[in-house]
Amino acid sequence: MRHLKRLFLAYLVVIAVFAFLQRTLMYPALREERIVATGNADLVSQFSILGNIEIVAGGEKIGGWHLQVNKKPSDRLVIFFHGNGGHRGRRSEWYELLRSMNVDVLTIDYRGYGDSEGKPSEKALTEDAEATWKYAVEVLGFKPNQIVILGESLGGGVSVKLTESVCNRDERPAGLILVATFSSMLETASKHYWWLPVKFLLLDRYRSDLAIAKVTCPILQFHGNVDRIVPYSLGKKLHDLAPATSSNGTHKSFITLEGTDHNDVLDRNGDQVRDAIRDWLQLGR
Repeated sequence: MRHLKRLFLAYLVVIAVFAFLQRTLMYPALREERIVATGNADLVSQFSILGNIEIVAGGEKIGGWHLQVNKKPSDRLVIFFHGNGGHRGRRSEWYELLRSMNVDVLTIDYRGYGDSEGKPSEKALTEDAEATWKYAVEVLGFKPNQIVILGESLGGGVSVKLTESVCNRDERPAGLILVATFSSMLETASKHYWWLPVKFLLLDRYRSDLAIAKVTCPILQFHGNVDRIVPYSLGKKLHDLAPATSSNGTHKSFITLEGTDHNDVLDRNGDQVRDAIRDWLQLGR
């Protein structure tokens, strides 16, 4: 009996530690001061203009880039939201892929990441995304129907929430691209920490499963079938919950990446992903 009591107390301690550290686990934010000045020669050579930007969200300054293919702005802008590991300087493969399609890119680091101020949370990232959309429309001058929102992993949760919000305001974007993302963080965390009462502990839940039904723009989704971080079943569930067609009659699309894990989407399938996005973008032109 005493042994069981000790085990139970130890379990309570583990629960308390998880509850306290959950945002540290969810947002392993990699800060790198002067991120723009170091290690980005490749980006400078790929784009005609590498514009450093600063956006204010929730009273905090967040850093970002406007990557412009030519001296004149493209007629298409991709707002890119990265995953929870690393900062925007570590996504050069995505920038190169998008540059090859002659589209401009707007990307930021969430609060607490890269050279951005503040601390990350679902509320903070939601505000960061809204501020980025506002910058694209009001400062860069893009119309909503010229903008594609692209999110990978955690960035997919951020992207779904933003897209739901702008669609509700009738500022419908050209489309939403989701890569290796989840139906909800609640379900994802429950898969990894099945032995903990995640349902009662998790603060940042990213309920994409509830938001996706209100997304009225075209949706393109990619997911590896051996993803060990965000199970394939959760990506497929999100797809199943999305509207069958967009407001302009475009059918939603889900592409299974065979033999692909969470972090090797472009390494294994770069050409396939590029061709699929290029063909899909033509549907909205």
